[in-house]
Amino acid sequence: MRFILAEESWILDALSPTEWQLISEIPLIASGIHFTEKTRERLFPSPLANDALADEETITQLEDWDELIKPDLMEAFEMSRDTVQSDLDKVETVPVEQVLPPEEADHNFAIDNFYRLEVKIENTELWYSALNQARLLLNEEYDLADSGDRLLIQMEGPDAVDENRLLLLAQYEIYSVIQNILIESVMEGQ
Repeated sequence: MRFILAEESWILDALSPTEWQLISEIPLIASGIHFTEKTRERLFPSPLANDALADEETITQLEDWDELIKPDLMEAFEMSRDTVQSDLDKVETVPVEQVLPPEEADHNFAIDNFYRLEVKIENTELWYSALNQARLLLNEEYDLADSGDRLLIQMEGPDAVDENRLLLLAQYEIYSVIQNILIESVMEGQ
């Protein structure tokens, strides 16, 4: 994966089929539809501490949250997922020969095409939001953020971790990397 910053857009270029697959799942994962209700609640945490006493004021705050704030958050999250999906629908395939130097492309490379995704700068915050939703849900469901699996992989290699777990960690990490790139390369200058 290569990141390119242009005047009015940013581009994820030279995406391998695996990277593209993980990125193409952002809206689905961010929607939370395949996660438990408890996991989906992570996107809409209560404004009150779990140990807060339920008096008239706290009940009013909870009602206000459910009536005024939560619907707006849900709408904003949906808008970010829809924007990301719209951008994803514009992906381009790029032949290996256009991405790799001729001497590398001629060596029976295992894939025929890479993927290229261009996103308007104005969509950056929506992408950041969708990536954040997806990461929060993945972590809540699979406990990835503080996982000792990363250390195990570094010490013993990728075979030390179950293949499904390895894929989840890769997905979580690629979303983190893209968020960091967006912050450092795009959002800081806005």
